[in-house]
Amino acid sequence: MNGRLLVFGGTTEARELLRRGVPAVCCVATAYGAKLLEGLENVRVLTGRLDETAMEDLFRAEKVTHVIDATHPYALEVTKNVRRACERTGVKLLRVARARTPLFGDVTAVATPEEAAALLDGGGEKVLLTVGSKELPAFAGVSRAKERLFARVLPTSDVIAQCEALGYDAGHLIAMQGPFSAAMNEQMLAATGATVIVTKDGGASGGMEEKLRAAQNRGARVILIGRGDEEGATVDEAMLWLRREMKLECPPLFPMLLPLEGKKALLIGGGPVALRRAQTLKSCGADVRAVAVAFCEGWDGFDTAAREWRESDLDGAVLAVAATDNREQNRLIAAAAKKRGVPVSIADNAAEGTFYFPALIHCGAAAVSASSGGLDPALTRRLADRLREIWPGIVAEELHRKEENRR
Repeated sequence: MNGRLLVFGGTTEARELLRRGVPAVCCVATAYGAKLLEGLENVRVLTGRLDETAMEDLFRAEKVTHVIDATHPYALEVTKNVRRACERTGVKLLRVARARTPLFGDVTAVATPEEAAALLDGGGEKVLLTVGSKELPAFAGVSRAKERLFARVLPTSDVIAQCEALGYDAGHLIAMQGPFSAAMNEQMLAATGATVIVTKDGGASGGMEEKLRAAQNRGARVILIGRGDEEGATVDEAMLWLRREMKLECPPLFPMLLPLEGKKALLIGGGPVALRRAQTLKSCGADVRAVAVAFCEGWDGFDTAAREWRESDLDGAVLAVAATDNREQNRLIAAAAKKRGVPVSIADNAAEGTFYFPALIHCGAAAVSASSGGLDPALTRRLADRLREIWPGIVAEELHRKEENRR
């Protein structure tokens, strides 16, 4: 391992990353966040909130070379401080961002807690607040707040004390630790009489879909406090980045062998990379369907459609490959395939897909593959080229030996 890693966040993403055995220092804001990280090997946890200057001092003291910011998607000030501290100290940074939840039902999006409070002011409906204790002061001025508002918060003494100071009595305070199912959310709406949920999009780990489902089932409306246009990596992408940057050991990929004969394989893209992958799939007997705005030379004999890609192209596909020259389009293809449960390979970001496209070496039905775990494509190509030189001879030798043994 080359360098020293520091991870910010006690989030689900931070825990998933650190569970993979990466040696690191992890900074969390609260004792609760530290408790969630207990038992992880090779991880030293530091508790407490840090400003930009304290972060810079910590980077120098710990000789940090790489930082992963896996803080909560709404911890915007922390993310800004991390970015500035890394810039000032020359530390390499990667942001891990939680995927947004597809919205459904009666949802009104606002930019800030204050805007959400303004929508509630003057009304008479009861409200379930699931925004976290830090945002509760924004709702203190809502008309008849003590009668109408119910707050769901973590069951820690400091959080409960904060809520009591804001005027929430025991009857309007739900101190519970999630996750909460849709049924549990429905029960809380029924018990409080709330017809409005105010929430943030905490993604799958924050139970966002379960909140939306409960609201829809109860006929309640949702006020969603948005989180801007932040982009970032997934945990898998972050692991690939760390392994490349810090020369971390990588376990081998599991070479699952999938029968493709007569089955539809969708390939999106018409360039040389897409063509090579289409040829590999065809050699495995797949019924290749390629979709692209334009195709390079060599696509004769393939089923092609010269147009923009559509999600319906995934219908009936047993696997998909996104190999366009458009990063955003490849990302959308990956998301659509995952939603449908279709295995997908992404040419320009292997970690974004659900499988890594193999370097296939075969002689008839006897096949092997080469891989470097996505870390070194050039090494994979060299290994595959060497194997192609000797593989036919190995197969022929073993077939001859088998025949000799039969005599």
